[in-house]
Amino acid sequence: MPKKKEVLLEMKDLRIEGYSDEKWVEIVHGVDLTLHRGEVMGLIGESGAGKSTMGLAAMGYARDGCRISGGSIEFDGMELTTTSESDKRALRGSRIAYVAQSAAASFNPAHRLIDQHTETPTHYRIMKRLESQEDAIRLYEKLRLPNPQEIGFRYPHQVSGGQLQRAMTAMAMSCRPDLIIFDEPTTALDVTTQIEVLLAIRDIVDQFNTAAIYITHDLAVVAQMADTIKVLLKGDEVEQSDTRSMLESPQEDYTKSLWAVRSFKRDQKSRPSGDAVPVVSVQNIDASYGQTPVLHDVSFDIHAGMTVAVVGESGSGKSTTARCITGLLPPTAGQVLFKGEELPPNYRQRTKDWPSRPVLWRAEGQCAEKPG
Repeated sequence: MPKKKEVLLEMKDLRIEGYSDEKWVEIVHGVDLTLHRGEVMGLIGESGAGKSTMGLAAMGYARDGCRISGGSIEFDGMELTTTSESDKRALRGSRIAYVAQSAAASFNPAHRLIDQHTETPTHYRIMKRLESQEDAIRLYEKLRLPNPQEIGFRYPHQVSGGQLQRAMTAMAMSCRPDLIIFDEPTTALDVTTQIEVLLAIRDIVDQFNTAAIYITHDLAVVAQMADTIKVLLKGDEVEQSDTRSMLESPQEDYTKSLWAVRSFKRDQKSRPSGDAVPVVSVQNIDASYGQTPVLHDVSFDIHAGMTVAVVGESGSGKSTTARCITGLLPPTAGQVLFKGEELPPNYRQRTKDWPSRPVLWRAEGQCAEKPG
């Protein structure tokens, strides 16, 4: 008979309020959560469901404008609703770690990645500085960061968004915490890297018997990561089950509607005729940052009424291509045409005679437009 896993975190009748219109309004309504050591629980639901709020509450924390108003949060025998702030601060970072959506906002731009990585283990005297640096390199390698021996000595602005997200995941793992809260940590990663990072996270969790709460909108991600799935809607629990049962036979209509999204398909549009003039035509462009070449002979057309997806790994040049089209980064070779006419390479050279904002480009959550 398999040994029953030890309960690490237990929330009972959790209630959280938010301050709005000069009054406190309940936004999480008596939700229960039980997490065992070595278990990964996926929290899913639409925006505003209360996923991130509950994740922060697992640390005994409520963001500005919120407060934990009822229920209990017991972490490894410690009741966090009555524990002093100093004791809770001692837990955060050492025994409970948090991986946020925005890696850029989590790093100090004035310090190198590896210096920020070693700060917590040395502060809590878990490792000496040199030992922590060596451990950082091993974690960078596990998380598939390029040049793991060197990348930690760069500053945050010197790596891509996806690489920064992985460095933040490594930093959260630096103290080998008992609980890690992942708040959509793979949002900024390309699909290939996302799979590798998810496998690395799962491996770390299994290897060190760490528990994790994985917050996401992505059903494919939660299916890969979670042992148990809890579905939330507007601060209420909809249902909870093991991952296989939840994927194969959800009980509630709302959960079924989430699963139905996976089968969404759209009709393929017919390609325009050969003589159709594209709205935007990218022709054989090269681009560099300083002396470092980034794009090499990139070409594609964007026709009216059609969507072109630019896909590639972190650092492959997707956002750089967008910057070239909008004139934010003049290409070193090639040209960009708008309705058959060549655009000046630098946006400052593009006059107001051009139609205002002819193209809207979305890349990794950011929009760039041709200045008017």
